[in-house]
Amino acid sequence: MNSTLKNAARKLLLAGPVQSHFVKNVSVEAWPAFYGRAQEIKVGALSHRLPIKTATCGSNIKIILKLLKSVSALPGDVAECGVYQGSTLIPEALFLHQNDIPKTLFGCDSFEGFDDAVLSEIALGGTADPHKKIGGFNDTSLRLVQEKLQRLGLDDRVHLLKGYSEETLPGLSERRFCFVHLDCDLYDSDKSCLEFFYPRLVPGGIILFDEYHDSCWPGCTKAVDEFFNGKQEKPLEIESDNYVKYFISRV
Repeated sequence: MNSTLKNAARKLLLAGPVQSHFVKNVSVEAWPAFYGRAQEIKVGALSHRLPIKTATCGSNIKIILKLLKSVSALPGDVAECGVYQGSTLIPEALFLHQNDIPKTLFGCDSFEGFDDAVLSEIALGGTADPHKKIGGFNDTSLRLVQEKLQRLGLDDRVHLLKGYSEETLPGLSERRFCFVHLDCDLYDSDKSCLEFFYPRLVPGGIILFDEYHDSCWPGCTKAVDEFFNGKQEKPLEIESDNYVKYFISRV
């Protein structure tokens, strides 16, 4: 299919009646691959099984939604740090919306890519990644994610916080959380997020680490191991389609 036909097909899929049908009548967990692609978000049907079991992999929306569902009856809000283009934030918001779960979802990101903090991550070594540089993951913007949320009628469900964690998180200091998805990549970011969210996590609440034991981003493993040294909680493994991720459940 040429680009003109692809654009026409996507425009049709994003039209009001089609979009309304999927948002109102089809659980995001069951969205077909073609509709995930049209909305530019991750859905389970796009999660192809990896050839080997590994933690060096991207986010897996099946894992995210499974863990979010497991704590959805607990008090507290939801947060994602490292929103990028909203490919996992938006399915999280759809899950809350479609299941009438009255929680606010906070999306925290600079929306400008990495600053020079990435140099410390590079110094830790790890395998190569094309985004591991100043400006990595800068092909996004606050407006881009806002427009996706508005298109799906989710903008009142999600609060986007633009800036680095040390600047934005203090504004949430009175909040409690039941689920936090950390997709920060960098040691400094993961460390500051853990210091903020852990004491605000309700008993039984979950923090999911996207890069723990990911050979590309050793800073996450370093930050998590340092933070939980001497604490009761230890990282637990969860797997889907050979994607391996780790999380803690607050005691």
